[in-house]
Amino acid sequence: MKKRPALTVAGTSAARVDGVEKVTGRAVYTGDLELPGMAFAKVLRSPLPHARLVKVDARRAEGLPGVLTVLTRDDIRSLNYRYGATYKDQSIVAVDKVRYVGDPVAAVLAVDEAAADEALGLIDVEYEELPPVTSIEEAIAPGAPLVHETESVKAELRGVRYGAPERFKGTNVCYYFGYGQGDVTTGFEKSDCVFEDVFRFPKVQHYSLEPHVSIAHFQGDRLTVWTSCQDPFNLRDHLAAMFKLPLSRVRVIVPYVGGGYGGKLYVKTEPIAAALSWKARRPVKLALSVEESFKTITRHPARVRIKTGVTRDGRLLARECEIYMDTGAYADAGPRVTQKAGYRALGPYRIPQVRVEAHAVYTNTVPAGAFRGFGSVQVTWAYESQMDLIAERLGIDALELRLKNLLKKGEDYTPGDTPVDCDLKEGLLKVARALDWKRKPTKPYRGKGLACCIKDAGGTFKIAGATVKMSSDGSAVLLTGTVEVGQGPRTALSQVVAEELALSLDQIAVAELDTDVTPYDVSTSASSSTTVMGLAVQRAAQDVKKQLLQAAAKVMGEKVDRLTLKAGKVHGSKGKGVPYDKIIADYFGSRAGEFIGKGLYRDKKSKRAVLGSPTTFWEVGWGGAEVEVDPETGVIRLLKYVSASDVGKAINPMQCEGQDEGGVLFGIGHTLYEEMIYQDGQLLNPNLIDYRVPTFRHLPDEFHSFLIENRNGPGPFGAKGMGEGGLLPVASAIGNAVANAVGIRFYDLPLTPPRVWRALRAKESSGT
Repeated sequence: MKKRPALTVAGTSAARVDGVEKVTGRAVYTGDLELPGMAFAKVLRSPLPHARLVKVDARRAEGLPGVLTVLTRDDIRSLNYRYGATYKDQSIVAVDKVRYVGDPVAAVLAVDEAAADEALGLIDVEYEELPPVTSIEEAIAPGAPLVHETESVKAELRGVRYGAPERFKGTNVCYYFGYGQGDVTTGFEKSDCVFEDVFRFPKVQHYSLEPHVSIAHFQGDRLTVWTSCQDPFNLRDHLAAMFKLPLSRVRVIVPYVGGGYGGKLYVKTEPIAAALSWKARRPVKLALSVEESFKTITRHPARVRIKTGVTRDGRLLARECEIYMDTGAYADAGPRVTQKAGYRALGPYRIPQVRVEAHAVYTNTVPAGAFRGFGSVQVTWAYESQMDLIAERLGIDALELRLKNLLKKGEDYTPGDTPVDCDLKEGLLKVARALDWKRKPTKPYRGKGLACCIKDAGGTFKIAGATVKMSSDGSAVLLTGTVEVGQGPRTALSQVVAEELALSLDQIAVAELDTDVTPYDVSTSASSSTTVMGLAVQRAAQDVKKQLLQAAAKVMGEKVDRLTLKAGKVHGSKGKGVPYDKIIADYFGSRAGEFIGKGLYRDKKSKRAVLGSPTTFWEVGWGGAEVEVDPETGVIRLLKYVSASDVGKAINPMQCEGQDEGGVLFGIGHTLYEEMIYQDGQLLNPNLIDYRVPTFRHLPDEFHSFLIENRNGPGPFGAKGMGEGGLLPVASAIGNAVANAVGIRFYDLPLTPPRVWRALRAKESSGT
């Protein structure tokens, strides 16, 4: 077997290239930008969950000193004002009716925020209230009020058009995904035991430190947008269609982004800012408050019914899964999230007979879209909780039940998809050992739990390009469409370039993301940056390397295959190194040339693959928890948490550990604390006083994060993407631990102290 060359830059915990800028406050975010003549926008939002718009009169607001213009439905008729990631069901501002509390009705542009805010109160709006549906159960009930009376135009997303079968016409079901293999009915008949359970997952918010913010500037027929987003090229395409412009006349620039987690994917605040600039012909800044971001995008709440047939010795034979995902008032990425939830409901197990049905449902609540985990966390909560229930009912150890059924490396997840690319048992056993699984807690109200989860990763059918430019002094500039949202791609991708070109990391610079000059990338999502963009970057660097070696061969009078790169020099057969800058100067005849390398990654389409394209790689998360429950208060104390991630090769181990630990903390949030609460269609807690997110004091008493490196990934040097896997097993691992601690199985999240306390009192009063 050919020995891999030792890595010198990739694989090290190099300091972040953006670290100093960020900790010293020098990093520039969209909200920091100021343009000459810039005005400020505020949005008037619906106070009602469902109503027809009878009248929108902005004349009084327009007369207020300091107000430059007001945007209403009357101003957007000449535009292609409807947009959406999967369906064009959302408009720049409401046109016919409002569909949730927070739906934009109008927008004011003024010389300062105070004037804009005052003007909102002067816009006269008359509503005709309609009955709302604010839960899955209300939305799918026979004769339920329709959130959308007419079918929306389908938009293309990654080459796919989403929709629902004809049988759902006239209902609030806007998307359906179905998949099956084998005969589930026969599988259940052959099973010794069949278990059926229903689990629920709450509506939660991304809460990025930086709320949504954008600046738009129309100059003639050219639109420039600075924005905090994760997919600038997709945004450019939407804006170009909206304002009937060629793509070459829409420019999107992305400064640093203060967190995204999926909440800044697809179109959000930018159409309102752009439309105001289009009308007023001056730069417009629209910066949302935290509360407004709460009313812009969320994670899908879900109801998952899971039915599993097993033999007496614990072998899984059949599974049926029915999923309902609440996508809120507008589809956003809901159909795609629902599709992924359905596909991922099988879990990491060998199940011969399966049938999955997943539905996206409109409700009169805040739209739900992409969120770290993208449909996985809802179904992993269900299937890994049920695995423990099955083990308990059969009297089998929960670890042994999982080990008996896990897919092996090389097995098909589904026919036509990429085979499983890692040893699932390796990570699970590693977590079990670290948790000291076999040693049962001796103290009362203590318990341990395990979970193992898998998701297709890298994004179905992704395209990514990168450019590397080597300047005349031998240093290099990387142009990449991957957005730095805090996850560290500027550093990791720079390490890939440095490794390929034998340069030190300080010789690599990353250009600002600008759609006018940056190569195309679909989006920063799906744990894809290190693998998908990483390959594009590696290929671009290799292209530069090829050009450099060819030039060096001419300058040095040697054959290309006798040359190597080391520490910024080209070494020939005589061993003496020639610095890159001398090679370039001698080759071009002056210090005036540069080498430009291009790299491209494109997924393959396949009719055999369930989702139309085989998964790029499998992202796996293993988790184990030990908890202690206070019987007097219901408070769950997380004594220990163990996480393991299959990373292939960690390009930057410290950053990988940080991503894994951050993912776990996200999981702790929706497991123990977070939930958006509605009453009569009103969101009661759109702020950080009433909505709880975990902080450092909520970390486990003991926290271990393991990186499993087998170089089994398709990315640079065997790398795989990571960052979502860590949060997938958290809820079920903790839920299983709580069940073992107190003998109560919880089916609904979050496991808040009141919910746990009430369950303990109910158990106490029933005498069980």
